[in-house]
Amino acid sequence: METITRKKQIEAVSGWWNSNQVVKWDKQYDEWDSHTVRSLNRRLEKVLNFVDVLKLPKGAKVLELGYGAGQTSLKIGQRGFEIHGVDISEKFSEIAKQRCARECPEGKFYFKTGNIESRLEYEDDTFDIIVTSGVLHYLYDDDACLKEAYRVLKPGGHLIIAQRTAYALNHFLSIRPFLCSCLYFFLREKYELFHSFKAIFCDSKLGIIFGRYENSKFFNTKFMLKGHDVWKYKLKKKLYSNHRLKALCRRTAFTPLKLDGAYYCVSDDKKYFEFNLKVDDFFERLSAKRFFHFVFHLARITVVLSQKK
Repeated sequence: METITRKKQIEAVSGWWNSNQVVKWDKQYDEWDSHTVRSLNRRLEKVLNFVDVLKLPKGAKVLELGYGAGQTSLKIGQRGFEIHGVDISEKFSEIAKQRCARECPEGKFYFKTGNIESRLEYEDDTFDIIVTSGVLHYLYDDDACLKEAYRVLKPGGHLIIAQRTAYALNHFLSIRPFLCSCLYFFLREKYELFHSFKAIFCDSKLGIIFGRYENSKFFNTKFMLKGHDVWKYKLKKKLYSNHRLKALCRRTAFTPLKLDGAYYCVSDDKKYFEFNLKVDDFFERLSAKRFFHFVFHLARITVVLSQKK
């Protein structure tokens, strides 16, 4: 197992999100594969639901950490709030500025580039809401990020985290994802694994035993590499569960108030997409019922609403 340092992780994340390859992610909410479009729009819907529940006045200040191409910031800004953002990608910063200026010219959007694990360039007690969607798993030090969020959030303000989790429904219905989930639970893995047998044996904590064989012919057969990938940028994605997200919030002085799930999926295969829609709608209705809200634990993404008290 390769170890990762703060410097290496930040360099890899910055390199990836500033590469030409990521420009395509500008279209992920609209023109990506059907499962990604559905899951990201479900995530956005849940984040906006929490924003709306807070009933903040027009002009309230919102900070998005890791705003990407600006899709979430745009929707929140269209509600009449003043939007600020910090993201590591200069390419996405330009895309987000253009998107928001084009689709909400009357809005107030102020986007910066920077590292959200470092000290933020804002005064204490500045924002009413802070939002971060699909970002924390790229960080080396998520505690540092949330401690800064706590500092710049007003007393009584709210933090909304949307993050994919380790134990989604579809992980229990396919052998490789299921085995990964078992390792996550029993070995308390810190990072996500590719859904491949090579990753299961060599990149997990089992790598202490099997890692020495990762370049062997056996571990590089088609069977062992199915579900594997090789990235140019050597970054590691931190693993989250609902328990870990709540613990992270509490560790950084936030009080978790409510959790919800987004997108219930049985398979990533395109041929099952229509069936997935029915499953997703069923679990959405079920989780809304008082005694069945616990099923949100099976969603692909968890959304956490916390407060600075």
